Amino acid sequence: MFLAILSLSTCGCARLLRLRKAPKPAPATSVSQPYLEQHGFTVLHFRAVSDDYGVISVVGEIKNTGTAARGVELQAALRDADGRVVAVGHFCPASYKNIAPGETWPFAYSFGKQRGVADAELRIVGAFRTTDILNPTSANFAP
Repeated sequence: MFLAILSLSTCGCARLLRLRKAPKPAPATSVSQPYLEQHGFTVLHFRAVSDDYGVISVVGEIKNTGTAARGVELQAALRDADGRVVAVGHFCPASYKNIAPGETWPFAYSFGKQRGVADAELRIVGAFRTTDILNPTSANFAP
């Protein structure tokens, strides 16, 4: 039991227990505490939504609470009623861009059509500094 508690406290994982249909937006609520804080980022909110075709997506918002502009990698997982993993996805909300300190960034990740999902969870895998390689003035194209 101690190891289970320790692993949850060190992995940085937040869970959402209910799936909601996408066409019916939930009423706005204020959240007094964020779901998850790790690596200089805070997940302000997230939820799993399911459309009429069974496509499940995880949507939310993350904020850079650190002092440097950085990118972030998230992991979303779907579980069935028995706690077994149904699907897992890794994604970077800002793609190749850094998120500035204090900046909030929306995210969405689609798992496609899934069945038997009862639980969604989200983890902050890590933060990283990206280089702006797509800026032509900073690239060296010489052979």
